[in-house]
This record gives sequence, C-alpha cells and structure tokens, in this order.
Amino acid sequence: MRSILLILCLSLFRLNLVLSYLELTGQTIKDALGEYMLTDIMNSNQYTGIEFTEAEDGFPAFKFLATADVKSPYKVLLPEKLYEFAILITYRQSSLKGGYLFSVVNPLDTVVQLGVHLSPVVKNSYNVTLVYAQPDEIAGRKLASFPVAHVPDKWNSIAFQLFSDKVVFYYDCKPVNTTTIVRDPLELVFSSASTLYIGQAGSIIGGHFEQPGSFSTLKLTTASL
Repeated sequence: MRSILLILCLSLFRLNLVLSYLELTGQTIKDALGEYMLTDIMNSNQYTGIEFTEAEDGFPAFKFLATADVKSPYKVLLPEKLYEFAILITYRQSSLKGGYLFSVVNPLDTVVQLGVHLSPVVKNSYNVTLVYAQPDEIAGRKLASFPVAHVPDKWNSIAFQLFSDKVVFYYDCKPVNTTTIVRDPLELVFSSASTLYIGQAGSIIGGHFEQPGSFSTLKLTTASL
C-alpha cells in the first residue's frame, strides 16, 4: 500500500513539474504533446446539423448533415506554425461527391492554407489531396495527391506525414505511397485571422464534404507516427 502511495506521489510531483514548465514557457499541454484533435470543436454541442454516431470500432463519431456549418478561429485548436507534422483522418462517405474533410482558410476565405480534399468518385476511385499554401500565396496548391479505391459506406483511415522534402501517404495504417515535394519556406505559417473549417472550405471556396458523411478521427500531430 505504501509503495502504491509513493508511486502516486511521485507521479503527481512529476505532473506538477511539467505543468509548471508549461506555465513558465507559455506552452499548452496540446503544444507540449504535439497532438491537436480537430474533432474537439464539435464536442461543445454548439453546432446544428451534426449527429453523434459510432464508428466500426465502437468509438464515437460525428455525422454531418446538409445543415452542418462547423468553423472556428484556427488558434482555438491549432498552433501558429507547423514544420514537420502528420494528419490522421478516419471518415466514411455516403455519396460520390467528395469535398474538403477539413481546411484552414485565410481571413478573406479565398485561399486554403492547409486542408485535405476528396475528389468526386470516378470509376470506383477518387483522389485524396493535401492542399497547402503560405499566407502570401494567392491560391492553395496540391502538395500531394494519392488515389484511393472507393468502397461504399466503408470507414477509411488515411494519414499524410509531411517532411521537409516528401509526403508519405498511409491507408489503413500502412504506408502505401510517397511523393517528393518542394517546400520553400519549410515552415507553414497561418495568417493570424485564419479560420478552421470541418467538412468544407468556407462560403467562397465551398467544397462541402458530401453529406451525410461521418468522421471519427481528425487529428494533426507534430509527433512521429
């Protein structure tokens, strides 16, 4: 019993040290861990057009209806700058239209600075594209795009791992493709008033994720996969 209490005391002491360090450096716990759950934006029940459902593993998921309009200042959930990072998404399609799974759009709502887009399904296949742009660019560019076979109502697990010179694409937790890229500058910096959208890219660009579509995971991490 005393051993258990000692372990708990030591654990609490270490946690307090970590929290004190974060307070001194101005870091949040999310920044320190390098994990940003974009689905956290939907846990407050402030948005209409979203229904709670289950993914195939029994974990909670979010079903987007036609009236869904989920957005937030990006600073609520994401850091100001990104260097090497990964994006992990688990989603289910219910139509063939495609659309943006998420996006960070500049203050004018005209440029996608970071996002993942699904093309319409053609001949049982579609492309998953990583869109990327610096604040001074006039349009988001396709940094990397990979084909995916369409399976109706399947829960798809994808990930992009972004390095200084390449993007690795994962499907169902396995690396399946790699493409060489050029990033100049290497650091992605968001505009201070940019907006994070889930399931779309704003009122001007549009690109609403086909509805009803569902998400169970939508995460950005600066830690290794």
